[in-house]
Amino acid sequence: MKIDIDNNLIKTGSLLVSDWCVLAVTGEQKKVEEFLQGQLTSDISLLCDKNPQLSSICDHKGQVIADFFVYKQNNEFFIIINRNLINVFIDELNVFAKFSNVEFKKLDKKVIGEISKIDSSKGCYLKNDRFQLNVHTKESAFSFENTINLQQWNAANKILGVFFLAVEDSLKFRPIEINFDKQRVSFDKGCYRGQEIVARMEYLGLNRRKFCTFISKESFNEHPNIKIIGETVVLNNSKIFNGIVKRKDLAEIENNHEIISII
Repeated sequence: MKIDIDNNLIKTGSLLVSDWCVLAVTGEQKKVEEFLQGQLTSDISLLCDKNPQLSSICDHKGQVIADFFVYKQNNEFFIIINRNLINVFIDELNVFAKFSNVEFKKLDKKVIGEISKIDSSKGCYLKNDRFQLNVHTKESAFSFENTINLQQWNAANKILGVFFLAVEDSLKFRPIEINFDKQRVSFDKGCYRGQEIVARMEYLGLNRRKFCTFISKESFNEHPNIKIIGETVVLNNSKIFNGIVKRKDLAEIENNHEIISII
């Protein structure tokens, strides 16, 4: 269905994303690169300077443990991650990091999220034909005033199909179930933990369900064939939320009078 973004769901601007923080990945540069390439689901060889990349880590069964951005600046690597997932991330990777002499250090930095018109700024991690999303970091003393709110930021991410894990979501989903296979997984790079299962599900078409972003009337509460996951954003008399549905049920759901758009 056509995406309706003319009702003020999308507003350009920026905000301090207080739930996110920054980790420096320290060690010899080559070892850091090799370590990250062997653990992350994304291909860090494609990273451009100051251009964030959506990424994640999985366990050996292909279940997603944590999601984040990986960020490169001046040949140094950083992880931008929800502060509630920091310990999950570090505890999971520390056992492997020590063999590469790689360490994680939490930095006192601010994370700024930005919604801008298409190609109006240098870097982004995702875009469509109307707008793009970016994150960047600033020193803790940086003075900043929000021009958009958290609901607007979350809505823009959801409309572009970005799902952010809550800590309680760790180890509940495989990438193909939550759109990570399209945004956070490289199928061309070498191995990472869980890669064999993730690739098998992708290439054999073992997923009969579809991850969708729904925009509905504010009166919408639930639908028996939609498994709502993550936070529901209420904005301008609409609800924006992610859900998993059986592909065979999509046509029936599209006819629901309370559903405005399915992306």
